[in-house]
Amino acid sequence: MSQETSLTSDQLWNAALPILAEHINEATYDAFIADAVALEYTGQRLRLGVSSDFARDWLQRHHAQVIGDCIAQVAQQPVQLVMETLPANAAPPSPPAPVTLPPVETPVPRAQPSSEMQAAPLNPKYTFENFVVADCNRFAHAAALQVAKNPGKAYNPLFIHSASGLGKTHLIQAIGHAIANDPERSHYRVVYISAEAFVNHMISSMRDNTIDQFRRNYRSVDCWLVDDIQFIAQIEGPASEEEFFHTFSTLYETNRQVVIASDCPPRHLQLMNERLRSRLEMGIVADLRSPDIETRVAILEKKALNEGVHLSRDVLEYVASKIESNIRVLEGALLKLCAYASLNQVEITRQLAEEIIGDYSTSHTDRRISLQDILDYVASELNCPAEDIVSKKRTQNIAWARQVAIYLARELTDNSLARIGQFFGNRDHSTVLHSYNKVQEAIEHDEQVLWLINDLKATFE
Repeated sequence: MSQETSLTSDQLWNAALPILAEHINEATYDAFIADAVALEYTGQRLRLGVSSDFARDWLQRHHAQVIGDCIAQVAQQPVQLVMETLPANAAPPSPPAPVTLPPVETPVPRAQPSSEMQAAPLNPKYTFENFVVADCNRFAHAAALQVAKNPGKAYNPLFIHSASGLGKTHLIQAIGHAIANDPERSHYRVVYISAEAFVNHMISSMRDNTIDQFRRNYRSVDCWLVDDIQFIAQIEGPASEEEFFHTFSTLYETNRQVVIASDCPPRHLQLMNERLRSRLEMGIVADLRSPDIETRVAILEKKALNEGVHLSRDVLEYVASKIESNIRVLEGALLKLCAYASLNQVEITRQLAEEIIGDYSTSHTDRRISLQDILDYVASELNCPAEDIVSKKRTQNIAWARQVAIYLARELTDNSLARIGQFFGNRDHSTVLHSYNKVQEAIEHDEQVLWLINDLKATFE
């Protein structure tokens, strides 16, 4: 049976929505995607109605490709996407129930006056309990936990960066959930927003002459979680940077917590405002790296369990091997398998998985430094001769410098435990692992150690 007779426009769009939710940031999804209406599907073309000319132009410029790809995944064939503006008096549709995900508990926010806070809701799935901790993200996770326990104290601001799809949004929203659900902080105002939404709100407030109210709203929150800060750096003109800088400064100087996520470290942001860049580097800067295959399998297992879907180890390992460097794409592939199993009432086998996601492929090579670079820098910073660090000496200061160097080698390079042990004085696998764990424990409990590792890692960004 052809696709055009087996799927209506509503069925196609409703099935694509949960996949889109994994690929488009929440602010854009809530503002433009959730209220879109599938007007007509012919089998080769989908007409999609959106709420305004601005929404249509924004989606066409920034998200047309990903929307088209998600629709094609569901349709199992290429689909031409045509976006149109709905009439001004058209009633917004009720949010449809996703095909493979549980109903969303938080209602989709409607358009608000520009003077009101336009924060995005926290995703209920993005908690610390659902975050898979591994070597690739352990430092960032430890820093995030400390922020959640003591917001506005030692680790302020917290700046988390990584390539796309490695868990930045999950981690900063987990902080928001932990603070919001803490009985001792029930009065806290926790606000999560993308930099894109912040700028759009600023522009609309200037247009509507409500900029003073805009500033009062944002500068009175207790915990400000800002996603995709690189968006501000990409905008021509200083107004958005200045507004962000003054909001940031007000919150920081009054001991309110600021957490920022970006696709690159502060020093690589193309900011015109040097004061802003220096402020972003004042706190902890933590990175998330591409997970190894064992971590990717663990992420898939947890995600499948949350979705109530059983997939064999063989299928999970196949998916994990296909997608190496983007957790969002990894989870998107899993959702595609879940949607296919649900729509067709079949069990997913390795052969079927190859057919469904055979065209998925990602690869990314993190910038890596050498073990010698790490040894030389640690020796210099901790005032300990490099030859002593790789020697058999075990005095306290030498042992600590060695443990720090081994920790950084494990965090910043792809070398095996055996290779690291060989470089640092022919030490065995268990000694290297012990050194790594000792530093990790210190990071989680000692503020000075966390700052030390933060500063050392920042040198190699």
